[in-house]
Amino acid sequence: MVDAYLLFGEDRVCLPKYYEDREAEIENFEIRNDDVIVASFPKSGTTWTQEMVWLLKNDLDYEGAKTSIRERFPYFDKSPSRLPELSDRNCKQLFDKLRNESGTRFLKTHLPFSLLPKQIRDESRTPKIIFVMRNPKDAFISYHHVGLCALGWRANREDFAKVYLADKVLFGPYWKKVHGYCNMRHLPNLLILKYEEMIKDLRSVVQKTCAFLEKDPLSEEQLEKLCTHLTFKSMKSNPAVNLEQFINERKRYNPTINGSFIRSGKVQGYKEEMNPDLISEFDEWIKRNIENTDFDERYAYFGEVK
Repeated sequence: MVDAYLLFGEDRVCLPKYYEDREAEIENFEIRNDDVIVASFPKSGTTWTQEMVWLLKNDLDYEGAKTSIRERFPYFDKSPSRLPELSDRNCKQLFDKLRNESGTRFLKTHLPFSLLPKQIRDESRTPKIIFVMRNPKDAFISYHHVGLCALGWRANREDFAKVYLADKVLFGPYWKKVHGYCNMRHLPNLLILKYEEMIKDLRSVVQKTCAFLEKDPLSEEQLEKLCTHLTFKSMKSNPAVNLEQFINERKRYNPTINGSFIRSGKVQGYKEEMNPDLISEFDEWIKRNIENTDFDERYAYFGEVK
């Protein structure tokens, strides 16, 4: 659990205070052209995308995928710990490991485009970047649930909404992150995916991602097996990705914790959990943030994909 947060960069991104000590390290981190990065706002399908990307890039190595996703696809910008000295040590170990690693490196990040390493922003390095987004209302509901069960949050939904809509939520603002990546969609090394597209037509998303990663097209049998592996039911029961061990450890210290990291996977699930007044507040917030942009309104408000 983090006790203090600060705002960083031109987008005023809310990050743990310890980011101060690693900001320069991340800014100047030496990127390689064959790195693969999955970026997102939290609870937007990050783990799902990581698993898909890792398997595609590693020639469907299902045996290797039994290793925790946290080891195969490390969290680039966050090494949390209650003890600052342990967090710092974890961070140093991660960067040392990445520097010494040969072959393709896989990195997960919740940073906005504006805080990615300098070599990415100035386009002197062109790693593959996949940004996955989700309708902000469903992301909000999922984020609140995981905050309660995994991050030690105590805020009820209405209080959390105040922070979320004020753009002061951890790893927010949501819209600065989404617009930041979408505005760079012209880059050939950037692919933008939507959680809702993955729900609607996973096969097409897998094929699109495979082509983006410059891998040979999958056979029908390979495609079928991978899509089965990536179903919600399979992901929820897969100990390499469901983080249940982490959640269970937290429950030992706080028996009142209830919930799971991979929860329901619904599109428009917010309709079952948000009252009309709160939905109206979100709609006003969405309206302010997509005015004078080309952002898809149906997606912004309802998570509908064409």
